[in-house]
Amino acid sequence: MNIGFSKFFSNIQEAPWYRSFLNPVINEISRKGKVLDIGTGSGKLIQILSTEKGVISIGVDTDSAMIKEAKIKLKGMSVAVFKVASNKKLPFKNSSFNYITICSVLFHLKNKDIDFILDDAMNLLKADGKIIVLTPSGKGNIIALSKKYFSYKNLSIYIWFLATKNRAEPWIKNKYLKQYATKNKLEYTSKIGMNGFAQLEVLNK
Repeated sequence: MNIGFSKFFSNIQEAPWYRSFLNPVINEISRKGKVLDIGTGSGKLIQILSTEKGVISIGVDTDSAMIKEAKIKLKGMSVAVFKVASNKKLPFKNSSFNYITICSVLFHLKNKDIDFILDDAMNLLKADGKIIVLTPSGKGNIIALSKKYFSYKNLSIYIWFLATKNRAEPWIKNKYLKQYATKNKLEYTSKIGMNGFAQLEVLNK
């Protein structure tokens, strides 16, 4: 990914609507423990979690330009970000994290890659930990979106909605994480967030 796009994406994450998108994840995390954010992008989620929840936060991403933006955003904070290789186990000890967050990542991937990430995440998760997955729902339309979020500061939400809708709809319909949970004997819960435009899914050991 080029530097220009990573800067553009980082700016999108500062829009008010993006906080509404992330809020369901933030609400799942208590003021203790350790968080790993897989596909952290420019690091907005771990910036919020570190500042507002005081949790130990680590972010990883496969994109060098995104990691560079994250380091700019997180400068001066006690938050670590690392570039990692695709389809390689993450460089952390098993049972290291209370929470593993995966936002706007899995619905872009092939099934074998999703399973690889989830299997690795399950190994890294503590016995009472949870994996928190946030995805656009792909539901709704431009009119409904405008009624909830229209403002000059939220104009980027239309780019997000149109760019993710076609992949998000099949993800929600196929209930992939629910099937994964059943196969691996995990507890699964889901809820709709962001006025219907996002879905939160949680896996518990």
